[in-house]
Amino acid sequence: MADSDSGEWSDQPSNWPGHGQWSDVRKLASSRTSPTHRRISSEGVTLSSRALAADTPGLTGPSSVLPESKQWLPIMGAVEPVNSSMPTTAANWSEGGDLGSISFTASPNVTSTSTSQYHQTPNSIEKFPNPSSQDTRPRPSPMQFEDVPMGYYSPAGSSQSMFSPRGRFQHNWTDSHTNLLNTPSTTAWRSPRTPPPYSVLIPPIKRWWHWWPAWSMYLSFIFGVSCAIGHHTFYKALDGRPADAQIAMLRYGTVLSYAAKAGLVAAVVFAFRQRIWTTVRTKFLSVAALDSLFAATEDMSALFNIEVYRRAKAAMLLAAFIWLTPIIIILTGNTLTVRPALRVDNTTCPGIRTLNFSQEEFEQWRTPTKINGLFGLSVSYWNTTSTNTSSPDWFDYYTGASNPLTRITTQATFIEQAVSKRGANVDICGSGWNCTYTVNFTAPAYKCSELSSGVGSEIKPLGNQKAPDGFSTRLLIPEGDYSYYAYTGGGDYSIPQMETGEGGVPTTNPPFPKTLGAFRTEPAIWIGYSMRSNPDETAPLNKSMPGWNESFIPKVIGCEHYEADYTVLFNLTGGQQIINVTDLEFQRRVIDTTWLQGEDANDGTNDNTTAYPKSNYVYPRDVHRYRRVAAFHSIGLQLRNFLNGTTDSHQLNNPIVKTKADQTMLLDPGHEYFAYPNLLDLIPSLYEDMIFSLFSNQQFLSVVWAAKPDVVSGTAVGDDSTKYPCVRSRLENVYSYHERDLWIVYSIAILLAAAGVISGTFAILENEGVLRSTRFSSIVAATRGPALEKLGWVGEDRGNVPQDVKSLKVGYGIVQRASGLGVIQEATRNPERVALEDGGIRYGFGLEGDVQQLRSQVRSEGSLFRQR
Repeated sequence: MADSDSGEWSDQPSNWPGHGQWSDVRKLASSRTSPTHRRISSEGVTLSSRALAADTPGLTGPSSVLPESKQWLPIMGAVEPVNSSMPTTAANWSEGGDLGSISFTASPNVTSTSTSQYHQTPNSIEKFPNPSSQDTRPRPSPMQFEDVPMGYYSPAGSSQSMFSPRGRFQHNWTDSHTNLLNTPSTTAWRSPRTPPPYSVLIPPIKRWWHWWPAWSMYLSFIFGVSCAIGHHTFYKALDGRPADAQIAMLRYGTVLSYAAKAGLVAAVVFAFRQRIWTTVRTKFLSVAALDSLFAATEDMSALFNIEVYRRAKAAMLLAAFIWLTPIIIILTGNTLTVRPALRVDNTTCPGIRTLNFSQEEFEQWRTPTKINGLFGLSVSYWNTTSTNTSSPDWFDYYTGASNPLTRITTQATFIEQAVSKRGANVDICGSGWNCTYTVNFTAPAYKCSELSSGVGSEIKPLGNQKAPDGFSTRLLIPEGDYSYYAYTGGGDYSIPQMETGEGGVPTTNPPFPKTLGAFRTEPAIWIGYSMRSNPDETAPLNKSMPGWNESFIPKVIGCEHYEADYTVLFNLTGGQQIINVTDLEFQRRVIDTTWLQGEDANDGTNDNTTAYPKSNYVYPRDVHRYRRVAAFHSIGLQLRNFLNGTTDSHQLNNPIVKTKADQTMLLDPGHEYFAYPNLLDLIPSLYEDMIFSLFSNQQFLSVVWAAKPDVVSGTAVGDDSTKYPCVRSRLENVYSYHERDLWIVYSIAILLAAAGVISGTFAILENEGVLRSTRFSSIVAATRGPALEKLGWVGEDRGNVPQDVKSLKVGYGIVQRASGLGVIQEATRNPERVALEDGGIRYGFGLEGDVQQLRSQVRSEGSLFRQR
């Protein structure tokens, strides 16, 4: 140990007792067979540095030159001794010069020669006696303290012994969070020639399924996208459905929208935090800009700093996205609206009725049908030949149309449409609904055709029936005086049939005439009318004026009474009844006979009508057929009564009306009561309105249930047994989902969030996989140390930082302080924890010039720090 490389103080003579033994100890410790240097702390925690191979991965082996001695010194992680002949001691020196606890681990082949001076035990060492005041010796070089990261010695959450420069060990319990706050967690007290205590902690192998904090960014993004898809699915399910519970549905949609926004923002906030640290690790920003950068997502005033946009563009773009994301909730909330829509349901309705005139055949007026306390109404009135219904001469015969029928048909004529029952919409369709339905029934109908047109034209026969005598176009203007001439009573049933007493009983004794009450023929309708040649021009007022003959065209039409099959579509909408005959098939004439004009019957009745064949007469004793024909005759009589008569128009500006037709829709009061040009179609239409008006009074015997046509309905309310197919419809508020608008908003938000996540991923990679946050502990850990202590942070009482401090450029990196040795030691296991021989360098915030920041070329060399 007397060689020149053993150091200065080792060559001087020893005045301490036991110096020889101490030399032996040094020899023993410096033996090349000793693989380990070990220091035992006062708490019994062994810190060791095991010699490793020179090419051991993960450890660096640089060396540096001590300027004073010009000799090689080992640094943390060195694997070769400085000099093979240089002894190495593991002695630790206290600040006052006392020798502390010492332990040596020697090879089994090496035997100590100084066992009398100390006892070597695994966990304890007997201290040397204090040197006498007479034996003095030069004090060794000052002990160097080195900051050794806690993470190198023990896992997080373990008990650590911390050395204090005051000579005391302190026992603390630390975890991963407090490690951030601990600037050196332990202090290695050693001689400059003693290798630093060092142990390699092999981190536990992490499987792919183990939690990694960065996953929260990706999971938040996936959560946001999932909520957006759920929002779309929810609104898609509501589209077109009735807008029930609107407030609740909109709230649910808002919750999904907010959740989608929250997930995307959470992912971007995570990326923003990583981007902040990437920025401050590579750029210097003023304190004011750093204030704005760290508060950009929560303080609106932070967005008005111009410098932060120049120095941290990517981070500020992420912050701008975070501030704008509330628009997602606003815009997506408007993608579900309410609109009126026509709802159509093919269903059944309980109150639908139809017509069945067979009920007239079986009705007995002496014992009338009564439903819900109301009598059934017939369309005909009856006389009788005897009060004794058992008399062989007794029978009932027709005497005229009933008053209820007259009232209904008159009302239909005046309002120019079929009369509808009040509340029919609710009774049939249901409250708030419209409905349509189609019914089929057999009823009377007039079949009309044009028989003549033009001055002097010949009138064609109507079937087998010739025009009434004297009826020609010469009666009509321009040749005649009439603009309208209708003859509707030829061969009509005579009322009364005979001289009768009370109840229509004939005053004569039986036997009664065979044709008493018989329907011999059904009168045809003959109508002649004139049309204007030029309706838009002013016509001459009389025959004396020029152009009279050319101004009018006479026409003749004829109509026969038929029994027909109707197919009718009823449309009940908004309380209005619209009826459309979709199909009409004429079956047979009501009475299949031909009236013979000018031939009297002379059969003992007041009815002198003669028709052929007489075999087709309908007699009262043929009760069912007779009553059916009587019903049709009564209805036809109502139309014929309105049509019969004339309009004298020889003086055009002063027509003389002698008909009820002026009360109908057939004559035009705006054109001197001339008939409408489409009179041929208007007559059947007027008759249909009269027939359909029977539905307005449900007491008529012919009004029956559509589902049960053999049952008279009366005024009863329909039930399940009377349900009949119908189509119900109504305008109702339904949800309307604007899918395109929602996905435009979400697509933009998701793409921007994805870009933010990608930016955050690159930031993590640039940070060497180290995840950072802006929590209090992280900020404190990054700002502790002497690098920022020289600034005048003291401001006003309110805690504001002086303006001159805010303008200083600050960055994050290796904070350097000059060292007497000039040695920068590297820690490749955690590149952000750096120690200098005097503890003067650490990783944190510092002023520009005091901080060495990371550059891409440094990272590309495999280590964040290079030897200087």
